Amino acid sequence: MRSGATPLITWYDEARGERIELSGTSFGNWVDKTAGLLTDEIMTEPGDRARLRLAGSHPAHWVTLVWVAAAWRARCAVTLDPDLDAAVEVVGPDDPRPGDVETIACSLHPFGLGFDAPLPAGVLDYGVEVRAHPDIFTGPHPAPADVAWADSDRQLSQAEVVADMAGEPARELITPLSDDAPLTIIRRAMVRPVVTGGSAVIVVGGSADRLAAIAAAENVSPVS
Repeated sequence: MRSGATPLITWYDEARGERIELSGTSFGNWVDKTAGLLTDEIMTEPGDRARLRLAGSHPAHWVTLVWVAAAWRARCAVTLDPDLDAAVEVVGPDDPRPGDVETIACSLHPFGLGFDAPLPAGVLDYGVEVRAHPDIFTGPHPAPADVAWADSDRQLSQAEVVADMAGEPARELITPLSDDAPLTIIRRAMVRPVVTGGSAVIVVGGSADRLAAIAAAENVSPVS
């Protein structure tokens, strides 16, 4: 994980009027704390799957990107497929019900806080639980051949997920569309900036004029 005080991911939710900026160091701390939650509290093992329903409902959210990177840091594969076995299921605020395995719900609070109301029995509150874990995760890093992404008809290794991501560092504006595949969004919004040393400004919602204003304010490349 690239570290430093420079921005790595900047998140805009125009419908909610939110802007969150994470430096490489801040993003890395969230990733390491979440990897600790997976391995020390959920007791995942390398090769397990983490079913991220959150990535299906909110693929571009900064919390989703943290979860994907944390699963990989803990040497788990990410899946959205409900038919594949998983060691843990991560959901958003829309439907925080217990699943068939340990379930963690994310409020998507702009500052990563927990839910205002108690969750159903059998569901952990990510914003509460993650804070108990260290900022630095000391487990072994994933190997290129480790499975990074799995669904019913394919498995992609760590090496395959980062393939074709090399390039010059750039600060890019990402405007995910509803019909974009979650992995496509994740690769553009998180994998590419981490691999290249660039950064991403992710904007959900907003008019063309608003996007132009954000692009000018954030000094980013043309809308992608």
